[in-house]
Amino acid sequence: MTELARVYGEGLFDLAREERLLDTIHEEMNALGESFRAEPRFIRLLQSRAIPRAERLGILDDSFRGRVHPYLLNFMKLLLERGAFYAFSDCARYFHARWCEEKGIVEAHVVSAAPLAEAQRQALTRKLGAISGKRVVLLTQIDPAVMGGLKVDMEGRRYDNTIRHRLELMRRHLTDEA
Repeated sequence: MTELARVYGEGLFDLAREERLLDTIHEEMNALGESFRAEPRFIRLLQSRAIPRAERLGILDDSFRGRVHPYLLNFMKLLLERGAFYAFSDCARYFHARWCEEKGIVEAHVVSAAPLAEAQRQALTRKLGAISGKRVVLLTQIDPAVMGGLKVDMEGRRYDNTIRHRLELMRRHLTDEA
């Protein structure tokens, strides 16, 4: 995370919390982030030095006035004016991390060989909630290379109970003993 994203993201977060708009701004930032990922040409347009800044600000205003909260629109304008619109996604990630922290939510990135059944998801959520003491949101990914078991990244820690990992540990143990 860049220092710019931390500073600007924290500023927007503080304003949103003070104005009791955390959920609104969070939801709108997520939606904008998805839109910008789907349409990277729009970001390039807003960053183009070939178009005068006033015109780019007008494009931003025409595109989002009345569609997002004015604080978020002004935040985007500020990034554009400072030549830092490229950092919007990092600012959104920082805001999201602070939002999760404020709400007592932890995200657990889970990799499995096959999709988890609902009962498995619920059991894993309960188990990870007991470990973290927080409400857990699972972000799942399928990777057949894990061969079975789960790999979980949560709060900077990795819990790896995949067959691949266990085989690697066994190989290390056998080669160390030999």
